[in-house]
Order: sequence, then structure tokens, then C-alpha cells
Amino acid sequence: MAKPGSAAPSHRFTAPMATPYPDRSGAGDPGAETEERRTARNYQFTAYDIASGLVAVARGTSYAKAGQDVREHAARRWGAAVDGGARRHGTLVSDWVEVYAEALWQTQAPYRETWPETVLVGVLPLTADAPGGEAATRLVFSVFVAVAYGSDGRPAVFGIRTSTGTGARHWEAFLRELDQERRGRPAYVVGDGSAGLARAVALVWPENDGADAPSRSLSPALWTDEHLMRQEARRICRDRGLDGRGGRLWQLVQRAWRSADDWDRFTAEGHRHGLPELERWLARAEPTMARQFAARAHGVHRSRQWIRAALGELEERVGRRRSTFGNQARTDRLLRLMALDISGVARIHAWTDLICVWLERSDGRPLTSQRRIADQGGRRSLRDAPSR
Repeated sequence: MAKPGSAAPSHRFTAPMATPYPDRSGAGDPGAETEERRTARNYQFTAYDIASGLVAVARGTSYAKAGQDVREHAARRWGAAVDGGARRHGTLVSDWVEVYAEALWQTQAPYRETWPETVLVGVLPLTADAPGGEAATRLVFSVFVAVAYGSDGRPAVFGIRTSTGTGARHWEAFLRELDQERRGRPAYVVGDGSAGLARAVALVWPENDGADAPSRSLSPALWTDEHLMRQEARRICRDRGLDGRGGRLWQLVQRAWRSADDWDRFTAEGHRHGLPELERWLARAEPTMARQFAARAHGVHRSRQWIRAALGELEERVGRRRSTFGNQARTDRLLRLMALDISGVARIHAWTDLICVWLERSDGRPLTSQRRIADQGGRRSLRDAPSR
């Protein structure tokens, strides 16, 4: 049956089989023609196998489990015996990530050439218990993410990379890499209000009043995540025991970000209480909110709710394996696949078609060799590299 709303007489769940192997066509198998059989030249796994493995790891499956599933699926297709305990290692799919992930990212990630007007950014620090049984935790690595809303109103990740820290220089390296690939500059950068992000934005996009570059004359306006501001205001109230439902300050803080009038009522009540911590926070928050209320526009998305959910999803997918990632380039490519899936564009059959098109353009052979970005001599580029 066709999809609801479609004018087509039927719905195809897979791309048509273009060049099946004559001696392995699966005659008599009712499901033989539901799967794309093209592949790279002289390679035993099909484009469908490759796409299946890449989608699996994009959704958080380990390299080893994804590789085992691919091998078992291929064995069943060709009528070979399935050995579920054999060759359970992650090299197969991790090599595919190295070879194919960048091509998929270049094809599907939005805003490849120009900056969107509004950019939402966030950083995910991934920590683990410190060695030696210490109570403290250590930073394993961090993940920087840039998100924008498309013309259809849907958010998508258009920039993601790992780093060794979360400070100003790490923000600068992330933003500068994105800027080198794109024309212009964003009008707004929405972040967590940290001093490190503010400094990085000023370094990457300095004010330029020269007439030789009018299109790049203004630094992007910083927009602070209002959800985080509300959380901080609530925390201050709770710490002082002012979080009772009947309390006027607590009631006003819930509505403060709805409008400028609600904000004014909240700040007036906050100043009346005279709490030192709240006064210090208001001294920073009042000028920020004055700018943001003035710049609010109907239909313009500046909420970081989606990016917070995306960072949580990335943390869940990386999971307990965070300490096993050491190769920065390969980890970045895996995270790009995860970002494509979180953005809603990772589909096995769609990736199969893209892989086939990419291989056909290069005479059936990948443009890059496997294990070109493997770390040498026991060095781990994501851990042993100096902080940037």
C-alpha cells in the first residue's frame, strides 16, 4: 500500500536491484529482490551491507556487534552457515566509517557552504572515573555541536567535532573550522552564556568597520539560552527556601521569560528581597534579557531545547565506550553519522543509494583507502594530542 497522502499506486521499501550476481541471485527466495546488491569492485559485502552497518553504529551499536550482524546477514543471503560466535570484532564496520562516513556527511549535512542566520551551539563533556580509584572524574573528551533550523522548521546538526577540553580555545578551534568552510557569518550565536564562548566568538568574528568587507563587518550577536537562565534563577530561590508554591517570587520566576512585562515584575520582586546572590545574578541577567527581548521575532527559533536533547542522545549512544575512543579523526566521523541519524536523515536504503552513487562516480572503487587515519605507534590522537 502507498503511504498516506501519496498519489503513487504502491510504496517501494527499497531501491530496485540493479546488478544482482548471476550465480547468487537467490532464486526461489521470496525476499531476494528486496535488497540492493551492488557493491564496490572485488568486494564481498554489498552497499546494503555497508549502509546497514553504518546505520547501526550511528544508532549506538558497537563496532563489534554491528560487524557480527552484517556478517550473519550476508551469510544467510548467500546460503552459507551462520556462526554467531565467529569474528566478533569491530574492524569491519570501523573501516567503513573511515571510508564512507565523510561522503554521507558531505551529501546530507545542511549549510555546507554558507552560514545560517541563527546558529545554536553546545558542548558535551564526556567524563569517566579517575584512575586509581579516586573519587573525582576526569574529562575523556568533549563534543562540540552546531545546529540550525531549516526552511521547513526542522533542526539539524551541521557541525560536530571532538576536542580535548571545553574552554575558550576549544570553542575557537571549533568555530574557526566551521568558518573556514563557509561564506559570510551568522547573525546570532545561541549558547550557554559562558565567557569562553563569548571570547571565541569575538576572536573568530572580530568587528570590522572597513569598507573592504561590508558583508563581514559585524560580529554575531550572542544569545544566552533562556532555559539555563531560568534554571539558575530557580536554583537561587530554592537555596534560600523561596520555592514555595504560594511565594510571590517563585511564582514570578516561572513566568519571567514570557514577556518583558513579566520580566520586569520578577526583577522588581527580586530586588525587593535584596538577596546578595540574586543581586549578582540579576546584574548579569538584566542587560542580557533587555537585548534578547528587543530582538525576539515571531517564528525565529532561538531555543536550545533540541540541542540539549541531541547532546543527551549523543551521550547515550557513546555510553560506556567513551574511554575506548582514541582516534580523533575516526571518532569525528562516527559522531557525524550519529548526528545525521539524530537529525532524521539516516536510512539504510537512502544510504545504500548514496553509497552506490558515490562508488559509481569513482569507477566502483572508494576514493580513500581503509586505515589511512589509524594512529601509529600506540599514540592516541584524541587523548595524547595537546589541548587545543
